Amino acid sequence: MKQKITFCTAGHIDHGKSSLVIALTGEDPDTRPEEKMRGMTIDLGFTFMPVNDEEIAIIDVPGHEDFVKTMIAGSWGVDYFLLTIASDEGVMPQTIEHAEIIASIGLKEGVIAMTRVDLANDKMRLSSREEARTLAEEMGFTDTNIIETSAVTGVGINELRDELARLTRKGGREREIREPFFLPIDRILSIPGHGTVVAGTVACGTYRLGKPLRLLPHDMEVRVRSVQTHGQSVDEVYPGQRSAFNLPRVEAEMLERGNCLVDGDIYRTSSIITVTYNHSKRAEKPLLHRQRVRLLTGTAEVIGRMSILDRDTLMPGDNTICQFMSEKPLVTRYGDPFIICHFSTKRVIGGGRVLDPHSKRVRRKKELVERYRQIEKDGERGLIELIMKEMPADRLLWTEEEIARRASFSEEKTRRHIETLKGDLNRIGDGYITTELLSYLGERVRGALEIYHRENPTAKGMEVGSLFKKLGYSISDRATMSGIIEMIEGVQIEGKIVYLSESEVALSRSQRHLVERIIKELEPEGDEIKILGESGLREIVGSPDERNFEAVMTYLTRQGDVLRLFGNKVIGKKTLNNAIKFLKDVLSERGSVRASEFKDIAGISRRDATAILDHLNNLGYTRRVSGTHYPPDNEKRE
Repeated sequence: MKQKITFCTAGHIDHGKSSLVIALTGEDPDTRPEEKMRGMTIDLGFTFMPVNDEEIAIIDVPGHEDFVKTMIAGSWGVDYFLLTIASDEGVMPQTIEHAEIIASIGLKEGVIAMTRVDLANDKMRLSSREEARTLAEEMGFTDTNIIETSAVTGVGINELRDELARLTRKGGREREIREPFFLPIDRILSIPGHGTVVAGTVACGTYRLGKPLRLLPHDMEVRVRSVQTHGQSVDEVYPGQRSAFNLPRVEAEMLERGNCLVDGDIYRTSSIITVTYNHSKRAEKPLLHRQRVRLLTGTAEVIGRMSILDRDTLMPGDNTICQFMSEKPLVTRYGDPFIICHFSTKRVIGGGRVLDPHSKRVRRKKELVERYRQIEKDGERGLIELIMKEMPADRLLWTEEEIARRASFSEEKTRRHIETLKGDLNRIGDGYITTELLSYLGERVRGALEIYHRENPTAKGMEVGSLFKKLGYSISDRATMSGIIEMIEGVQIEGKIVYLSESEVALSRSQRHLVERIIKELEPEGDEIKILGESGLREIVGSPDERNFEAVMTYLTRQGDVLRLFGNKVIGKKTLNNAIKFLKDVLSERGSVRASEFKDIAGISRRDATAILDHLNNLGYTRRVSGTHYPPDNEKRE
């Protein structure tokens, strides 16, 4: 779909914006009879004009306060500005304020129309034109031509049309069509026979009729009966389009300007946002830390306090990082423009962009300012880096979905940015851990294992779940824990046991002798199945120290030389192999075996036969059904 290019007029209230629009389009934006007849006016202040075989839209909003709100509300849909400056008066304070607002929301290209040229003498014209050029340079406007016009005589109107056509051929601002749908509401109507209708400019994403949406900050699902855009009923809407949504079963009284229609659960409300803020150099006073102000973003106007993170006072013309603490829930996204107005006078005193839409309140530190400056430099990628570094103390991993929700990005966009962070992020299962956190964790893991090996010289290592719990991390998934350990240098994991790579179990001389005696006592003769009780084995080898005996048995078990069975029974490695051979032979011959049969074949008691068969079942050598053991469903283990 080819997007409609949109221009927005700006300038002093008496410098001929509306007259210029009428001269360009032949249409008065305040008197569209078809809109009034339909009773569903969504294009208030919009006029349309054919250019390059297509239609462009021009927003003309009478009134200074309306201009401020509409410029912010329509900032996603506006591609270029049309700034008017009267040739007979030149740049006025309101002209400068409007130009600052245009620059604050990121509009850098457009056209400056010098109006009322028929009322100005040559000196006035030259002076006003020079003032306009200086203003454009101060605001950083690029590709901005200055054209002299008169709505009365028609001078320059065709030239201005040609300039609008030239900009239109360049195309509009890039729209985020792949992001989840987001529409800030700027109009709420209750129409007899239709119910509640809300309207706004689609900020990003597409919507197709039939899909339910979510209403924020109410966090309620709503059904959409019909959609209109630019006066036409449609089934689908795109970024930058003025659109109206008919919402059945939604009371108009519960809604207000600043509410949002969104798709999915990516977008959420927040009371604290971190921003980069420019205090206007034309502001009458400095901004004070925690000063109460009005913030305009999207279609919302909220009251809150500006917390300056690196100083107590922000002088006119200065820029820094601030946190805005709203007095009611607010919906924003990374990069959203905003304007700050004085709380009582409502005069514009500055503006900026959102860096983090879901912030936590922080203590003022200069290091934080540097961190957010990096986000300002790196863009969306920088926000993802910040999110990863803000990992809660008891967590190690963020999933892609969690990162997307925290940043209010689509998973596709999140994945794209994560790809650029490969050197800084490490994937483990479905989650990601920063290289910095992995390095810090490695030091803690190695330190914990050094202490464990020192205190437990006969143990091979520490159970992985116990290790993470000891370090204060709540991870329940064994595969995730193993994946993390495998990425830590100098540490190994076998099964669920973690140990230092260079560690060796330190047995005392008496313990080494005890190991030899235990292995000797459990050694079968030929194909014998030799089973001993633990207490009996302890008496045979002569180990009065129970704790020492347990330490050696734990060591032998982890080494695989001894197996502990149900009922405090113990066998050696060779006995296990003999039992496996007996089992395979009998299953091959009979197809099944019970403990009462296996005891006769192996020459052992029924209790011992049950213990061995149950152990082999746990190892996957049999499939037990009601006490009878069958070959496993898959191929028999070797």
